[in-house]
Amino acid sequence: MRRSIIYYIAGFLAVAMLVAGMLHFGASDDIQRYHQHLERPNEADLGYCLHCDDHGFCTHLPLIIIDTFGQEIPGRPLAFGTGFYNDPETLFAFHYAPDGEAEIEVAVSVIDNSDSWNHVDDIPMYESLAMMRLRGNSSRFFGKPNYRINLIHPDAENNPLPLLGMNPHAEWALHGPFLDKTLMRNYIWMNVAADVMGPGHFVPEVRFFELILNEEYQGLYVLMETIRVSPHRLDMTRHREGMPVTSYLFRLDTNFRTPERHVNTFSALTYRLEMRRNMEIIYPRLALQSDSIQEYVTRSISTIENFLYSPEIIWDTRRYEQYIDIDSFVNFYIINEFVGNNDLWANSTFVHKDVRGRLVAGPVWDFNNVMDNYFLFMPADRFLLADRGWFDRLMMCPDFTDRVIRRWHTLRRGALAEERLVQYMQDVEDWLGSAIDRNFEVWGYSFDPSQVSRMERRVPTYAQRIEGLTIFDLNPSSFEEAQEWAHNYMIERGRFLDNYIETLRQFSHPSRHALWIVP
Repeated sequence: MRRSIIYYIAGFLAVAMLVAGMLHFGASDDIQRYHQHLERPNEADLGYCLHCDDHGFCTHLPLIIIDTFGQEIPGRPLAFGTGFYNDPETLFAFHYAPDGEAEIEVAVSVIDNSDSWNHVDDIPMYESLAMMRLRGNSSRFFGKPNYRINLIHPDAENNPLPLLGMNPHAEWALHGPFLDKTLMRNYIWMNVAADVMGPGHFVPEVRFFELILNEEYQGLYVLMETIRVSPHRLDMTRHREGMPVTSYLFRLDTNFRTPERHVNTFSALTYRLEMRRNMEIIYPRLALQSDSIQEYVTRSISTIENFLYSPEIIWDTRRYEQYIDIDSFVNFYIINEFVGNNDLWANSTFVHKDVRGRLVAGPVWDFNNVMDNYFLFMPADRFLLADRGWFDRLMMCPDFTDRVIRRWHTLRRGALAEERLVQYMQDVEDWLGSAIDRNFEVWGYSFDPSQVSRMERRVPTYAQRIEGLTIFDLNPSSFEEAQEWAHNYMIERGRFLDNYIETLRQFSHPSRHALWIVP
């Protein structure tokens, strides 16, 4: 009898834990990630603010207050030049100012009353000096820019702090949603990507806050962990100066500011990269990149690329597992294909390798332009990345396409289930509440595409102009319309992949490489 009772209690607790786990978004992959909108009270939970009495500024979101002491924040681009951006028929790009990486010293205060309203005159949870500049590529043109801050002590040493409940670090990205009129793409898809990538893979943590800059309200921002090698972020075996081999973090990007980081791997030398793209070493940091280290990383990447671009990838389709972490590339492909990340293998694409391991895809970064928020229209009913970059080669392997297909079906029953994502988006909107209205009191002019520059809006392609579409047809006129467009694209995209994911097998069909005859 006693044993039966014990079994009953144990069974009850097991079921209770399972239900609790499923209530946490992404629990199907056993990932415990902090979702700010689920963990913190909303405006209704906090009730009436006695401090303000309806006459002052208060918010249920954290506040970050920055004083530049009258200095201009550096990092704005200089001018337009040549390159591809909004329209294939119109060539333009930008040049960075010579001081594109210059920084100024500022004062940062963080007000974060997690269970009550936040006000600008509250006692800060953290205060620090910081070095600050603009960050990003095309976003440097936006009226509402992105910033990078590096917290420092008065003696200029790094001052790592656990801002907004995240792990302590000195460097942070302040993402200001501007082109993204839903305000939440980076927040939502970073959190979802963590569920897709699975345990053990670093995906930057994200938190909403409202920014006060030089006593002026700047709207809704997202504080993001930057991609840096550290025990609390991308945890790899640390580089030891003087050693001939090393762990490394590698990025494919449009970076003209630090050409010393660039290396020419196999794909660069054979012109397989997109125009004006560069491969560069992010870790070890530039000061430690001796000639031998650059040669080692170049050789390591080139060895993998040589295999990917050779007939051996067909003759020995499982050998690629010797070089790369397959699961990471499968998950990396799925999340980026699902959201329609047109920047992949062009900008902000990271891979890394621990000195004792294989090459790993990621970390993921920058979902501001996903779900059809790119300068150009991103169709929901076609594969966008299956023939791009290294995926073009990996898709030649039947084993790889099979893994992608099986993983997709698993994720659609969990982290990428349509009902879950629809509810997640609605929950975030409900939780943000009046912060959305406050943001557009400042930046609402951007809903009129005639009031922003062409680098701050979508423009019609030649084909769309022939159809009679204008900038007013291609840009949302309100937050509600922006949400509806993102919501509908997400549903259409998922259903397209549900119906056609099996057709990825065409990329590994023998007819695709019939001329590669086995000797």
